[in-house]
Amino acid sequence: MPRMSSMTRGIVLVVGAALAVSACTPPLPPDVLAAKAENQITCQSGSADVSVPEDFAGVMDSVGFALAGVCPDQAIVEAVDQPDAKLRLIDRTPTKDDLAAFTAEACPTSPVIVVPAFSYAVALSYDVIGLEGIVLTPQAIAGMLDGSVTSWEDPLIQDANPDYDLTLLPDISVLSLEQPSGAVEAMTAWLSAEDPTAWPGGVSGTLSTGTTFATQFELLDELLLTEGTVAVLPAFAAVNNALPVAGVPVQDLVVSPDDTQLLKVGSGATTITVDEAGNIYASPAIGGVPVEGNFDIAASKIVLAEGQPLIGWPIMGYAHLLVCDDPTDPLPLSTAQYVVRLAGQGSLETFGVTPLPEPIRIQTFKPLKITVNLDELGSESPSPAAS
Repeated sequence: MPRMSSMTRGIVLVVGAALAVSACTPPLPPDVLAAKAENQITCQSGSADVSVPEDFAGVMDSVGFALAGVCPDQAIVEAVDQPDAKLRLIDRTPTKDDLAAFTAEACPTSPVIVVPAFSYAVALSYDVIGLEGIVLTPQAIAGMLDGSVTSWEDPLIQDANPDYDLTLLPDISVLSLEQPSGAVEAMTAWLSAEDPTAWPGGVSGTLSTGTTFATQFELLDELLLTEGTVAVLPAFAAVNNALPVAGVPVQDLVVSPDDTQLLKVGSGATTITVDEAGNIYASPAIGGVPVEGNFDIAASKIVLAEGQPLIGWPIMGYAHLLVCDDPTDPLPLSTAQYVVRLAGQGSLETFGVTPLPEPIRIQTFKPLKITVNLDELGSESPSPAAS
């Protein structure tokens, strides 16, 4: 039967050398190393400006509230698209143009650090009364987004939803943003991987069909007012506005982004790239099946039912932090360090996005200059000496 999807909404670490791993002593599990690192906190004084994309307004405020409870003299001031902020959150994998713009506008004389910050579910949201819980195949979504599927009675939709009455519904109308969107990039990456014949346009941050809007606020207003409209959105934005999202098939299952455990599993289906400077880039996580080494089920604290396969939501965008590593201004780096700390990741989860998988979070420690105090680890510590 139709059903509404639902979703959960949610000090700085000492700088120094990276985690040392011995060639002789087996390293500690990622969650143990992380827990040890969490014990090292140094508060700063002052306010760090953080630029966020409009569709993620409020996400860094949630981190700031948590930070204030530990470091009352250290604050985060979130601003939408503030070019000169030395800490910038972007909703996708940064491009060379993104890095060039950040360097020119906010960090012309210091190194730039890049790390993933969190992932987030992406879904096709729609405004049609009575269609909660509908399932859409990649072919159906591709047709809707390229304009070739305009009726809910199209066989691509009807065949996957035989229990729904799809007659006499308004025509399908696509809404999208004028500027590139990390959500659209993740969706088109998934469509390209699932069926490049149905979606030959490849990965893109924008759509070429439908009505475009300058801001997500304007898009959501139209989506809420006009029945039959559809849009690619971060799932938390749809749920926060009481808009349904479509489920999708993954192998022999149908999944929906209303289970935070499935989002955590899906976040592991990313490819990690490290550049010569040690910066870390995460691709959109598509397919729902974690890449080996990028997900630890024990560290994720999830419990799957007996016989349940390790398959998650297959369309996940990855937000990244661009950090100006200015030695005269420690606040941007300090704030970024808190974002990847367990408490920071917990505050992000409360907002409605998905924390980094633990193996990926641990990798961010090196570029962000987070270290484990080896003296505190005692006999458990991995030796820095090679054998």
